[in-house]
Amino acid sequence: MPKTNMFAERHRSASHQVELEVVLRYRQRRFPVARARDLSPEGIFVRTTNLTLPVGTLVDLELDRWGRRWLIPAVVIDGDRRGVELMFRTPQPELYRSETAA
Repeated sequence: MPKTNMFAERHRSASHQVELEVVLRYRQRRFPVARARDLSPEGIFVRTTNLTLPVGTLVDLELDRWGRRWLIPAVVIDGDRRGVELMFRTPQPELYRSETAA
């Protein structure tokens, strides 16, 4: 039976498909050129290669978008070999609105 996560269910139902280049920062290291998709005000799915992070890992998400550099603290809530699902530690409605209005 698949695991259920209340945030993940809400995130999937309110997500917007995006294609963004982002940098994941984890333990003072930067992992560039990850691809983000499925953005919601509460979180985002990030496709990664050669990076697996356990649930509960704290990371920072860096991206340049709409003339602004975003640095968003997040936590890993799910992941597999395709990537990680991140929940923003503080909701990001401004980023979500900017992407959905484009």
